[in-house]
Amino acid sequence: MKANESIEKYPARVREYTNYALKSTKIVAKNYGPRPAGSEADAKAREYLKSDTAKFCDEMKEEEFRCSDKAFMSWVSIGSVLLLVSAVLFAFGLQVIALAVTLLNVFFIVSEFFFYKPVLDVFFKKKETGNIIGVRKASGETKKRIIFCGHTDSAYEWTYTYHGGRPFVALAIVIAIISIVISIAGCVFAIVENGAISPSVAFLGDNLIIKIFSIVMFALIPCYVYTFFFCNYKRPVTGAIDNLTGCFASLAVVKFLFDNNIRFENTEVQVLLTGGEEAGTRGAQAYAKAHKDELCDKNIETVFVGVDTIHDFDFMNVISKDMNGFVKNDERVVKLIKDGAVIAGYDNVTSGPISLGSTDSAPLSQIGVPAATFVAMDPTPARYYHTRLDNEEILEPKTMEATVKIALETAFLFDEKGI
Repeated sequence: MKANESIEKYPARVREYTNYALKSTKIVAKNYGPRPAGSEADAKAREYLKSDTAKFCDEMKEEEFRCSDKAFMSWVSIGSVLLLVSAVLFAFGLQVIALAVTLLNVFFIVSEFFFYKPVLDVFFKKKETGNIIGVRKASGETKKRIIFCGHTDSAYEWTYTYHGGRPFVALAIVIAIISIVISIAGCVFAIVENGAISPSVAFLGDNLIIKIFSIVMFALIPCYVYTFFFCNYKRPVTGAIDNLTGCFASLAVVKFLFDNNIRFENTEVQVLLTGGEEAGTRGAQAYAKAHKDELCDKNIETVFVGVDTIHDFDFMNVISKDMNGFVKNDERVVKLIKDGAVIAGYDNVTSGPISLGSTDSAPLSQIGVPAATFVAMDPTPARYYHTRLDNEEILEPKTMEATVKIALETAFLFDEKGI
């Protein structure tokens, strides 16, 4: 049975659940505002979300964990400082130490940004946040499980997304790459020419190439300053689109089932609302670690459907490769969501790798759970992405309705056929 066949007057009724998701997003965004992981606003928003989860599910619990709200993106500012330190060390003939500092910088970037490993968290204060888990049980023996997921926290503003958009963001990335390459090349050349350490002032030395490298490194100092201010920790964003929309679209699924007394015979429907996604998918990582055994139980076919950043109707997409393209999501889940979209009447849903960054499906894919994430965001990125423009005033009812319909059809299709 399809979702659109499950109740009478489905088109009109499904708008009720769209309106629920829109109205609830507005309430939380307006009343609680920006919600960095572990903040007071984050805690209050989670209380609101727990209340709704408890209404529509048979079971609701919150699993607390600790994470830093600032550590994940700190690699940008820390990296800028390390490049400056490396330039100074190089200028005074300490090229082997300068190289070590630059390579440490690369390690932080690769670990934190490319693979989302919490290597910098040890240097930052950790705060309490949590994952909310709601379960609508099967009426009979549970043989399948589908998990819909959104994240409750919001990001700190990306300065150059707000002030300049894609060109300014791209400039920061290019600056970082060029600066690191120059630093490594200069250090290696100086080590080959003068040894590991040759106390001197590069500007006054006889080696023209080393002198040029040093001058270029110092000339790049304004660029280091530019990248240092990439993330504005004084301005967390409201995060109505990213990702209260995903939270309430997920809750709309279990609300639909609850209101209409629909209970799948052998399929359990879960809602997972993670904390700390903007802190580096820390909530999804904690959930995957805590529930690995049950999620990977071969007796219960389990799929994970992330729902994230619902706004741009023309950019509805299912992420097939996550975490900067390094984590492959399950093609069967990608197909499941796209097939659900077609049943819902939307044949414009595409699939493909994420441009940059990660979603909560990545940690689940990494432990072997079939997972993928549905998004509706211009990947350029959109001007509202991680900026103050992401508020309740820019909600898009058309895209939310499409998402709710797609999520419902995905659930019903999974119950009928699995993957």
